[in-house]
Amino acid sequence: MRVLTWNVKGAFPYQAEDEIEAQIEYLAGLADPPDLLLLNEVNQYRREFIRELIRDELGYDGIVDTLSWAHELRESNVQPHHDIGHTNGNLTAVRDPDDIEHAPLELFDETYDDEDRKHLSTHYPEKILVTTCTIDGRKIEVWNARAVPGGMKGEEKIKIFETVFDRIMNGPERLRILAGDFNAPDEELADGQATTYIDDKDPRIRDRWRTAALQILKGLCHVGMVDVFRYQWGYGDIDTLDESFGNSRFDHIIASEDLNPVYCEYDPDSLDYSDHAALIADFEI
Repeated sequence: MRVLTWNVKGAFPYQAEDEIEAQIEYLAGLADPPDLLLLNEVNQYRREFIRELIRDELGYDGIVDTLSWAHELRESNVQPHHDIGHTNGNLTAVRDPDDIEHAPLELFDETYDDEDRKHLSTHYPEKILVTTCTIDGRKIEVWNARAVPGGMKGEEKIKIFETVFDRIMNGPERLRILAGDFNAPDEELADGQATTYIDDKDPRIRDRWRTAALQILKGLCHVGMVDVFRYQWGYGDIDTLDESFGNSRFDHIIASEDLNPVYCEYDPDSLDYSDHAALIADFEI
């Protein structure tokens, strides 16, 4: 199974169609196309155009996205959504429409009926897309997530991390993939430590900020999930091949070790089409 996750830079409301077409051409030109395609920051104004290209040019007939949800929230007059951008969301695609099912985060599903906390605190729910995908006969819970930039959205970044982490940790045991643009960490040290720069943040939330980021980056090992890139390559000094955005590794695939990850790499060619590099991983499931 091959998985590709990519932030396609669709935050600008009227992203040019030729830019989107170039991204699709890049994906179509991959020698080994992914079985599971996860896109972040997909422009909600271009939803039907993008879905048509993914179907017709790439051959993915099973498509689930949060773009209509982003549109509804953007058009809402209910506070606080009337002053939140909601310009983009996430999209997950597989070849066969029978192999993907949307699993939206419900407040009152069976898992949380008796919980005091419902683990859904973010004002940007369109940044978290959960699906159940069947790949080679195995059902996998797929989390396609993007953490909004903390410098622009403040505490909302924390809320996305907390929602994802709490839901996964409190959910039933199953095979999982969590992938996307986390806008973290700010730096990785040679010994594997992840660093977040929070000295400029409100002192009342600094500890919570650090904890939320580290739980996502490191804490999911408690449910058998590994950072696939580091699982493949280990640690050491970061170089340009380890970078997904600027000088940082913001894009990640964290997956159940039982899925047997065997390869993971950022594709520098994709930087010709977005400000983020696509991350590609192979699993022997």
